[in-house]
Amino acid sequence: MPNICYQQPSCFRKMAAKARIFVGLFLIFTILPSLSSAFTDHLPEVLLVNDSDKNIDVPIHVNNVAHVSNDDDTIFELDGKKGKKLKKALKKRAQKQHDLREKNLDHDINEESEPEEDATPVPVDQTPNPEPVNPTPNPVPVNPTPTNVPAGFPGATLPPVTIGYGGAPQTPNPSATQTPVPVQPAPGQKHPTPEEIKELRKHAGLEVGFYDEICPKAEKIIKDGMIRAFGNDSSIAAAIPRLLLHDCFVNGCDASLLLDQTPSGARVEKLANSNGPTVRGFDLIDQIKAELEAECPGVVSCTDLLVYLSREAFVVSGVPQYDVPGGRRDGMESLEANVHGNLPLPDNTVDTLIDLFKRKGLNEEDLAVLIGAHSIGVAHCFSFLYRLDNPQKAAMVDPRLAGVMRFTCTNQMNTLAFDTTTQYKMDSIYYKQLAQKRGLLESDVLLSEDPRTKDYIQKFGDDQSGWFNKLGKAMNKLASIQVLTGDQGQIRKQCRAVN
Repeated sequence: MPNICYQQPSCFRKMAAKARIFVGLFLIFTILPSLSSAFTDHLPEVLLVNDSDKNIDVPIHVNNVAHVSNDDDTIFELDGKKGKKLKKALKKRAQKQHDLREKNLDHDINEESEPEEDATPVPVDQTPNPEPVNPTPNPVPVNPTPTNVPAGFPGATLPPVTIGYGGAPQTPNPSATQTPVPVQPAPGQKHPTPEEIKELRKHAGLEVGFYDEICPKAEKIIKDGMIRAFGNDSSIAAAIPRLLLHDCFVNGCDASLLLDQTPSGARVEKLANSNGPTVRGFDLIDQIKAELEAECPGVVSCTDLLVYLSREAFVVSGVPQYDVPGGRRDGMESLEANVHGNLPLPDNTVDTLIDLFKRKGLNEEDLAVLIGAHSIGVAHCFSFLYRLDNPQKAAMVDPRLAGVMRFTCTNQMNTLAFDTTTQYKMDSIYYKQLAQKRGLLESDVLLSEDPRTKDYIQKFGDDQSGWFNKLGKAMNKLASIQVLTGDQGQIRKQCRAVN
């Protein structure tokens, strides 16, 4: 028969009890674990921290740890008092945990920042920062600036004197130091013997490419020397051609101006009042001469060095390259007395200038061409300021230029650029300024108005290329005045003294 126990009350109660047991077991093994997991997800973050978490190097903020959300409050609704106590305990524990972490973190940081006691201290360099080194070796020094005017110039005063050669009085000059000259040639170079050089020069005059065979690198060494010097001091370009003119106009081109002393012990040309503190560039010549002696000992004369260097001074200033002949020899005498009357002065008349240039083999056109070298360089105040003290001479000065003169010349040895628009560039602007009475030197302005030279100056102002072409030729004429060639003179090992 089928089981009909459910129709009987006692049997039904037994089945209901079994059902409750089954449901209870189901709740225990199925529902309660789920509730426990859900309950854990809602606990504050601090309850999940265990002992292994104490060394976590992450800073913890109080607001993030101790905060209990509204959802967390529902956990404690089962028992109000216990819930509040648990909530308070949780906050207290969170704060304590946060303080502990912050303390540990600060301790770690302090340990890392403090040096070890037994660590060797790093020595501190007490030497002050060194001065920057000039990349250009042996820069050309600036001349001293005495406050008086050298004798022989307008407004001159007595020059300062010091003990010179042989006890003679001496005006200041930029020749106090010398660059040592190496005595050994550069290694690996084949040099002609003295006999070969003598034979080559026995009947030689001046010729282009004179050193091509006996010292092929000579002109390049001179060119490179000027480029270096010009990069360090652009004003050196004007100083070198002036040295050449002051040398060649006194007993010819023989580098006698470069001598510091001679066997006679007499005062030398560079100490003359027309030279003195107004000429410079001797150190640059020393440097280049030393290089030439290392490359080709006893081959390149100081005179040729000065001539080639003058050409390179114009070239770096904007003049096109032009050929220069070589073959000059060096003189062995230099006398201050020979300077007087042989150099142009800023207050010379046109007649005086033309006569002086003709005595040197140069004509009126050469004179007009060569004053164009004033496109670069400066003039000392004593050479032009006197013009403003004479009403007749002052009328020949542009009023704006006169104002600049007075503003600049608080000291007679101060300088003002000949051409303030393009001071370091050779161009024809200076000729145009002369026509506008804006020339510093009285002699230049007079040449721009004299019928014998006026047309040249106007022409060169309008034809810069034509002037450049004339300049190269005039410079070669200048550098050919009374030169020594063949067996005459000598090839100095140093430009400041005879061999």
